Amino acid sequence: MIAAPGPDEHHRSAGQQLRLRGPPGPRLPSTMNASGRPLRRIPGSMARVSNTRRVTKKQDGGPRLTLVHGGGPADGQSGDPELAELRAQFVASGASADVLKALDASDDLDDALGALLDMGLLPEPEESLAGLLDGWTPTLQAGCDPLSAELSGAEFLGMIRQSLPADLMLPDLLTDLIEQAGDYGTARALAMLRVLAVLAPPEIRPVAAAAADRLIAAGLADRPWVAGLGTPRVGRIFGYSDELGAQESIALTFSYGRKRHAMVVLIDHELGGGVKDCFPTDRPDWIRARYQRAAQQFGLEFRDYAPAEAGTILRQALTRPPCPVEEDQVEDVGDFLDLLRARVDLLPPAVQPSAVEPSAVQPPAVQRSAAGARPAGRDAARGSGGRSLAGRTVHQLKITLRGAKPPIWRRLEVPSDITLDRLHLAIQEAFGWADYHMWVFSTPAGEYGTADPELGHRSAAAKQLSDVALTGGRIRYTYDFGDDWAHDITVEDVLAAEPGLAYPRCTAGRRAGPPEDSGGIWGYEYLLEVLADPGHQEHRGRLDWLGLDSADGFDPAAFDLADVNEALSGLGRVLVKR
Repeated sequence: MIAAPGPDEHHRSAGQQLRLRGPPGPRLPSTMNASGRPLRRIPGSMARVSNTRRVTKKQDGGPRLTLVHGGGPADGQSGDPELAELRAQFVASGASADVLKALDASDDLDDALGALLDMGLLPEPEESLAGLLDGWTPTLQAGCDPLSAELSGAEFLGMIRQSLPADLMLPDLLTDLIEQAGDYGTARALAMLRVLAVLAPPEIRPVAAAAADRLIAAGLADRPWVAGLGTPRVGRIFGYSDELGAQESIALTFSYGRKRHAMVVLIDHELGGGVKDCFPTDRPDWIRARYQRAAQQFGLEFRDYAPAEAGTILRQALTRPPCPVEEDQVEDVGDFLDLLRARVDLLPPAVQPSAVEPSAVQPPAVQRSAAGARPAGRDAARGSGGRSLAGRTVHQLKITLRGAKPPIWRRLEVPSDITLDRLHLAIQEAFGWADYHMWVFSTPAGEYGTADPELGHRSAAAKQLSDVALTGGRIRYTYDFGDDWAHDITVEDVLAAEPGLAYPRCTAGRRAGPPEDSGGIWGYEYLLEVLADPGHQEHRGRLDWLGLDSADGFDPAAFDLADVNEALSGLGRVLVKR
């Protein structure tokens, strides 16, 4: 038996195409340790950094310390193996006799690097810090948003972690860096402090926030992206696991306003249950569609997670050692584990997995017709002479938003020969969607949307409604694979087109359609709760997101037939002239 490709393979394939990276951001100057200070400024740091630094020749022939990974202790004249390695590197680089003499006179590596600083081979403290803060320049540019700032910060922390020796605690190093940045007092320092206040280890966040507040009190101003930083709205959470439960991939969707993203996480239970890979992407719909397709193709379990359940699983995984294997996984975990921790902190408090009911939501499935159902396709629309009448008949459809209570629905009359891509546009107008996201029709004849062989979606432009509709049966239209707005479409009747009328048209309906990107049915219900409670902590923020001055500006019970038909008028055509 050949095993089906598991989450690891699909996760890595998706990551190669969809990973988000921050703008060119902070990088450690080659002669600095991770704190931004010259090596000698932090007691005991010498033994921590020597094995990751070698000497290379610059074009002017003078040796400088540059960051080169790898290498182990080398034999030398000193009893200190690390000092001996450093000397050996300088010898190999052709260092002058004066440099070697200074190294030979040093008692240990700390003393040797101090001597190198005095000789001008290492930067001064102010130069080191300035070089570090220069890396935050992209966060000061117009157009930088909260997610871009977080990505820069995540990669910055990942860089520090990778250069951090085992005996130096990250909180101690960051505390030292925060103190220096606060004293430096520039806009770049403020940007770094704001990001560290969100992504640094929990005990460091208030220290960074306090330092940033002091810079504000001294006259600096925050960038626009600081508003809401670290508090994106939690959206749908979904994933799947292999048939043996050895690996589990979970995607958590979030949004800053209308800009959505996801954190995609791979957990490997055979390697200890830690995080094997994690990365951010701005294409959550594509990720969901790919996961659903893989699960359907290989008989795996695709499911939606309640936020509390996902929080429990991910918090447990984060308590265990990360277990990346491939080179790209190592890079991802190094860069984005801090961002993942911050996102998991936004999920509800942990609960016991047994207390959480698994979601019954399934991927769009092919709907089967009722026993004895007769297709209302081209043959059903032929007269006794066999001539096609599909172009002069209309399908009466009742389209209901699945899971909405009270129900949200529209009754449309559309040409029987309407193509599914045009029906998609009609549904968008009827419910007030903005056509921002991916979509698909699931029918007995297959799935139709934007043609995508990898997802198994055929072209909706090449298929008519009369080819797939089942009299008395249902097909499904799914919009936004992240929020998963599923619309059940029932063919109520096939009617003769009325002379002079333009189709599609709406004849009835109930309640307003949900706002775009409101998080699926459960997210929409939560939004209505927040809007109904002026004292809710998110009330003002949700009004701003909707562009409203007050909650009175959105009435979920409203339905205006004339407005819907006006929106549909741009799609209309007269089938039978008067």
